[in-house]
Order: sequence, then structure tokens, then C-alpha cells
Amino acid sequence: MPVVFKRAESSRERPISLPADAIRKRLRLAVVVVVLTVAAGLGYDIKSTPPMYLESAAVIFSLPPSQNAPNAYVSFTRSLITSGDAMAKILTSPQTQRQIRAAGGAPDVNMALINLYNEDYPDYGEPLATLTAKSHSAAAAHHTFMVSARLLGRLLSARQAQAGVLPRDRITAQIVADTGPVAQAGSPKRAFAGLALLALVVAVMMCSMVDRLLRWNPVLSL
Repeated sequence: MPVVFKRAESSRERPISLPADAIRKRLRLAVVVVVLTVAAGLGYDIKSTPPMYLESAAVIFSLPPSQNAPNAYVSFTRSLITSGDAMAKILTSPQTQRQIRAAGGAPDVNMALINLYNEDYPDYGEPLATLTAKSHSAAAAHHTFMVSARLLGRLLSARQAQAGVLPRDRITAQIVADTGPVAQAGSPKRAFAGLALLALVVAVMMCSMVDRLLRWNPVLSL
């Protein structure tokens, strides 16, 4: 009797598939881990960044003692404003900034006329300016401010001397309302709270995107 061999049908290997809920949970977990890792890195940067100290004061450009007539201020106001604007540009120039650094000051020094209106329609109607110095150290901010204030006086006097103005007729710069070194507003606690809120919002948005991806992709949702 002949023996008949029957070919056994090879069973196809079926790919192992995970339920949609399991895929969703794993993707959500991956999103949360990534968001927390990024947030932790940003939080470390915030914690390790030292605070910024700022010292500022008003600078009043005054008439020379020889001009004591009743209407002298009105007549010379425009000249005082022009002189103040010129000195602000000189003090913030790269050459003067190098002199400040050479005297041990920090590089962050600024001086500008006080705008009495807004940025779109500036009004520099008074010979007033603001002198500021910043540093991550309170002592460095104060030292920088003092160096800048003394240098401003010397530069103003030297410019007028070069123009042939006699000492009794020279404009002077008075420093008033010095704040001393003050820590900038904004605490690490607020920064951490904002970072935590941002991380929560990003995590929720990313998880929502994962849910939409699973609904739109029939392969992943099997």
C-alpha cells in the first residue's frame, strides 16, 4: 500500500501586537519622561544662575555757575539736552567701555536720556539721564557705577576744555537719587513655578497629540 505524505501547511507567523491601551500608556510615559528631563535641566540652570544686581541714578546736566540770569535755564535747556545726549553716546561707546573695564568695572553700563513720553513718540524735554550699572555681584555693580560716574565727569569736562570753554562757563553733571546695588526683581521660586506649569501644559499637549495619532493611524490602533 503506497504511503502518501501529506504536506503540512506552514503556519504563518503572526506579529505580536499590543493593545491600543498599552501603546497609549507607553507613549504617554515616554512623553512624561522627556518633558521631566528637559524641565529638570532648565531648573538646574535657573538654580545655578546667580542673581543680577543693578545700581542706577539720575544724572542732571546743570548750567554753569556763571549763568545765573532768571531766564538762563530756558535759554540753555536745549544745549543741556544736546550735551547730555552726546555724553550718553560717548559713555556707552566701545572705547569708553574699554576704559571702564580697564578700571576694574563690569562691561554692562548704560546711560540714556529720560524719555518723558513713549518709545513711538519720544520726548527728551529735560536735561535728565539715567546711569545704570549691572553685575552678578553687588560689590562689582557698585564699583562699576562709581567708575562710570567719575569717568562721565572727566569726559564732560575734557570735551568742554577741548572746545575752549572756560571752567566757569562749563556744564556740570550731578548724580542724584543713587539707588545703590539692588537685586533684580524675580525670584527662583516664581521661575520654578512657571517652569512647572509650562512642563505640565507641554505634557498634556503631547499626550493629546499621542491620542490623536493613535486614532488617525489604523496600524497603531490595532
